[in-house]
Amino acid sequence: MIPHADGAEKEPWPTTRWLCRLRRSTNPKPVGVVFASFPDWAHEHPLTRDDPALADLISRTAILIYGLAVTPHRRRQGIARTLLTAAENQARSTGYRLATLIHRPELAPFYERLGYTSAHHVTIPMPHAALGVTQPPPFMTAVKALHPGVRIRTVPGAPGPVVTGLLPGWDIPPTARFEDGELIA
Repeated sequence: MIPHADGAEKEPWPTTRWLCRLRRSTNPKPVGVVFASFPDWAHEHPLTRDDPALADLISRTAILIYGLAVTPHRRRQGIARTLLTAAENQARSTGYRLATLIHRPELAPFYERLGYTSAHHVTIPMPHAALGVTQPPPFMTAVKALHPGVRIRTVPGAPGPVVTGLLPGWDIPPTARFEDGELIA
């Protein structure tokens, strides 16, 4: 438990997790599943590890789709799209502003058709630092804005897309650029 300013103790990590299954009424067996929760990197990244308040804040604004699967004989029927859209809508309705997921490169076209931006490295600027989410090859991170104030931008010199506006004050000016691995705003 973590003590907070109001004196109450709170779980160190949020416990919100969703598991959605989809089945057809004629068959009781599930044909697809999606599992989503707060991203582990919200608590494990070096910038958040020693800052529980920041980790909690990110956990309540960014969601990670941990798994999306459809039974092989039911693929190409829109089931994955339906499940992913349902997870995004649930996340949006509970205040999440950004959806993230990890995938193999061959799935990038599928996720891009659904509005995601994929890369090996994604940067999230914060007021005093930039949090980098990097996946070692062959994996990639995909991000999608769930709130109109969040934008996925290309910034000169950045190693990949940059997520701005995740929270108020977490935006960067249009003239921002990366030089020698540092964000120049």
